[in-house]
Amino acid sequence: MRDQLTIAVSELYTGIRHEHWHGRTFRQFWEWFNARCIHIVAVAEADELAELEVQLLDVRAAIEDAGYMVSSDRLDEVIAAEA
Repeated sequence: MRDQLTIAVSELYTGIRHEHWHGRTFRQFWEWFNARCIHIVAVAEADELAELEVQLLDVRAAIEDAGYMVSSDRLDEVIAAEA
């Protein structure tokens, strides 16, 4: 996978850190995340997509572990600061 894509995936990991999102809504988080993923996939070459998919699924697992996967009725809730 090209360095450009590796850097973009690394930036996703940095971007999902809690300190970037407390005080914002889950909807804002998901809008940002989905837009970034769409852009990353759009610039990938066809032969990079399989490896990129695995890496993006790993990022989603980290998001789930962080508690950002919420039901649609909670999207407008504000993300609280970590205790």
